[in-house]
Amino acid sequence: MAEYYDYSNGNIMSFQRELAEYLAGFQPTSSNVYINLIKELGSQRIIYSSLNYDLLFELSAASLGLFTNYSSKYSQGGIRLLKFHGSSNFWPDLPTGMFKNCQMSGSGRADIQAPIKPLDQVGTLNKCRLEDSVAPAIAMFAVGKKVKISPDYVENQYDMWKQQVEKASKIFVVGVRVHEVDEHIWSLLGKVKGKVTYFGFESDRVEFEQWKSNHKKKNSYFYKSNFEQSVNTMKRLL
Repeated sequence: MAEYYDYSNGNIMSFQRELAEYLAGFQPTSSNVYINLIKELGSQRIIYSSLNYDLLFELSAASLGLFTNYSSKYSQGGIRLLKFHGSSNFWPDLPTGMFKNCQMSGSGRADIQAPIKPLDQVGTLNKCRLEDSVAPAIAMFAVGKKVKISPDYVENQYDMWKQQVEKASKIFVVGVRVHEVDEHIWSLLGKVKGKVTYFGFESDRVEFEQWKSNHKKKNSYFYKSNFEQSVNTMKRLL
């Protein structure tokens, strides 16, 4: 991604928009793991977070009659989800087609800084197909995870996540590689007081143990488990 950013002179709108359309099109089945996760862990005590840009969690929650609240504050009938790398449905709150045939790049920290209006799946796909100059707020898949659209909104997602992680007593991590270059995640998790429980494959163990040693994080634990298997363990450990 970093190479493409340089190749395109920083104009990644088209790429990010096409990526968002592809990921937003995924549709969960009625028996997917997200549904089981939400059923088993609930929506009141837990704050969920995701590094994914797709809408599988949101659609799964909706199938259970829950709306997604991108906040750390609980609302009746909702489920809290923080997506601090952005999401395919985090679109600038601008009229569709306000920018036409525009090339945006080299604008420093942000190409566009505007309020974000999270859309549903239909609205997201429509935006992806109708816009030709703007993209949703999603991080570049590269070291540093730069966000060129409305970085303030995405950074606020991270700030809320950081605040909750720092005061949480139990933190579960699943489906994420221990990649210490991503210091905004792994350095923070190495410093928090809460217990960190990591679910992964045997091939993930070496990196986890190295991270644990580097941060002297004694109250961190590795479980050899896939996503589906991890749900019952998380429920038991809560």
